[in-house]
Amino acid sequence: MKKKVYFIIFLSFFIMFMNCAKSKASEIPKVYFEGNISNMTDKKDERNILLKFKSDDLNFEKYTKIKVQGSSSLVYDKKNYTINFYENDSFEKKSKVDMQKGWGEQSKYNLKANWIDKTHSRNIVSARLAGKIQEKYGVLNELPNHGSIDGFPVEVYVNNEFLGLYTWNIPKDEWMFNIDKDNPEHLVLEGGWYTDYVNFKKYLDGFDGTGWEVEAGKTNKETVTNFNRLVNFINNSSDEEFVRDFDNYLNKDATLNYLAMIYLIEGIDNTGKNMMLLTYNNGKTWYPCLYDLDSTWGTWTDGTLNESYKIVPEDEIADHSTNNLFLRMIKTMPNDVSKRWFDLRKDIFSKENILNEFKNFKASIPEESFEKEKQKWQEIPGYGMEQIEEFIDVRLDFVDGIMKQRRQSVYNRFIKFLLEWKDFFVRLVAFREG
Repeated sequence: MKKKVYFIIFLSFFIMFMNCAKSKASEIPKVYFEGNISNMTDKKDERNILLKFKSDDLNFEKYTKIKVQGSSSLVYDKKNYTINFYENDSFEKKSKVDMQKGWGEQSKYNLKANWIDKTHSRNIVSARLAGKIQEKYGVLNELPNHGSIDGFPVEVYVNNEFLGLYTWNIPKDEWMFNIDKDNPEHLVLEGGWYTDYVNFKKYLDGFDGTGWEVEAGKTNKETVTNFNRLVNFINNSSDEEFVRDFDNYLNKDATLNYLAMIYLIEGIDNTGKNMMLLTYNNGKTWYPCLYDLDSTWGTWTDGTLNESYKIVPEDEIADHSTNNLFLRMIKTMPNDVSKRWFDLRKDIFSKENILNEFKNFKASIPEESFEKEKQKWQEIPGYGMEQIEEFIDVRLDFVDGIMKQRRQSVYNRFIKFLLEWKDFFVRLVAFREG
């Protein structure tokens, strides 16, 4: 009888423990806005609110300036927001909070609605993969996530009413890129659209109206000169010069990593638009970095499905015109491009690793949060994890095939080269013996 009682007591404590563990695992940070953010559609419309943040590890409240964020996403019903913290309601002095390990204390953050992605994972998971690639090759080690954004899921409420499931993200700001705005050598550019300037097809007189937007730092005449130096190199160097001198213009590892990621995620919206270019020597050397990675893994910019899963950077797609930098790399460096791909396929680009990244992110969002999001935003577009897994299977096989062909092409050219020299030496020996 005693054994039975002890077993019941043990079972009760075990159930209580499991319920507590389950409850704790299902918690998600919550963000509360107190104030009026209705009818915000213009990025110039800035409102003052009180923001409260509550999680297991961090609780605070801050006077906050808030405005909508994004470009094409401004038309969506569920908005993205940029927030800035201040010490008090005079909104004069910035206040900083360390939100996540590796970010440091900052005053500016983004809240991303992920409108076209029901999983809320495409942007963050893609950026984390990009960061791990950069880490593998020792690129931009001093930057948070090596030059790509990062974030974590939160629930957002406005005056205690559920607004939606969001991710709290690093913004594309000076602190993300380790940029000193007072240092004339430091600059960050972003491609705003697929213009001939952004695709390295035209020289610049300046950056206004070209499609390039200055995100951090300030341009000057030398910046324009050095940018045009890069354009000239891409378009007018011989194939031998392009390969030999590449590192004098662009960081080769960063650029190969960027191209490899576009191949993996089918980065339709990142072959020119959403390319970040970082420089710490006023444009003598540039580091390409990825940004805005929600139109990926088989979906278009409006969340609809791209059923082919077989679009590559060298394709001309509607208004997404080809980028001369990538065309030249594919032509002159097929071995470098394919080698980088297969090196990454061993670990970071393995199917198991990619799925683990998605599953780990999904595990950080309780099912209750997804259900509340579904009820609040019933017209939200996009596809779930089943579609992502289907895309991964098709895409990896497809790109593997492309890269094998490039590697074989290099091998065939090498054999042809050896045969040509073999004939030459045969003729030379025959001539000397004769």
